[in-house]
Amino acid sequence: MSRPLSTSNEPNMRKELIRLRMEMHRQQLLYHSQPLSHPLRQIRNMMVARRESSERSSGKAPVVIATTVILALFGRRLGRIGKLARVALTLYPLIKGQQKLKQKLR
Repeated sequence: MSRPLSTSNEPNMRKELIRLRMEMHRQQLLYHSQPLSHPLRQIRNMMVARRESSERSSGKAPVVIATTVILALFGRRLGRIGKLARVALTLYPLIKGQQKLKQKLR
């Protein structure tokens, strides 16, 4: 028919399952606490990764992204300065590409 619900091996299996879950949670906590416990190392790693990715691709600088957001939100209210900033933001990739080309030719 049906076997009994509790066997002698079942409590041991449950204990082992609980131990494995506790270890998994401990590892997750360690992994997620690394940026908090070593913020300077995390920032340094982010800067190195950004530098490497910018060498491979045409990644935009954080300043350009922030400027784009500000101009999208407040561009009309800034008047003439907003227009000049939009022109500068449009020309930035061209100037940056020209600088990279000069560096490659050297």
